[in-house]
Amino acid sequence: MIELEIQVLSDRREGLVMELGQVINANRYALLRQRLTQDGHGAWLSMVVRGPSEQRFALEEMLGTHHRVLSFEAALCKEATAISVTALKVASPVFATEPRLVVEPPAGAPDIAQVEQILPRLAQDFPRIYPWLVALKSKVASPARDPSLFLAGRRAGLWIYRRDYAQDSCLSLGEAIKRVAVPALRQIAQIEQHGVHVHVLDCPLCESEGGSGCRFYGGYLEGLLGAAVAGKKARVRHLSCRSTGAAHCSLEISH
Repeated sequence: MIELEIQVLSDRREGLVMELGQVINANRYALLRQRLTQDGHGAWLSMVVRGPSEQRFALEEMLGTHHRVLSFEAALCKEATAISVTALKVASPVFATEPRLVVEPPAGAPDIAQVEQILPRLAQDFPRIYPWLVALKSKVASPARDPSLFLAGRRAGLWIYRRDYAQDSCLSLGEAIKRVAVPALRQIAQIEQHGVHVHVLDCPLCESEGGSGCRFYGGYLEGLLGAAVAGKKARVRHLSCRSTGAAHCSLEISH
């Protein structure tokens, strides 16, 4: 067991402790103490958490890419210098592959164990990723399906950004969509793009009998755009889905 000191910056404080607490609990960490303050930059949340050392990478990755988090630092309590998650090196072409203990995720939280198992397969077979995503959909419980697909997409998008588009940073939202999001998304899907709106055509994850799976694309886009867009974090909103009878899966990108 280890203890981590964590500090995050968010644009607002409402519900921040509860939402990040769910991520902490999903990674089998316990929140020991916390402090929430506000200044001109936003809401600062400082936490001390305790949990298994083998889950540290997954916890830092999930907190560092959470849609509520604008900046993130974490360090072992005995360390003198905080370690930023953005400085973590991701080995190409695979994600972290350390063995994980299998635990039942809380309702509405991603099934981290299943996501961690699938990530090396996504990297190995990219862009032929759909068989693995279909397998992920079938393996996780229904309440964990959307957040698991979103997390897998976000991790995959972050990896693709670092592999192919790291030179594109501090862009406007429109430039980031044009130079990063669209070409990266076209590697795995047929799409139409109209400004900040993206339509995924014939999504193989969103058959009517199998339910929606396009949360993966939302995570993928947020992972791609997280480091590319200057200023605020990019966010993706799901507008329609083939699984509910729409002509295509439609997403809206904003920040």
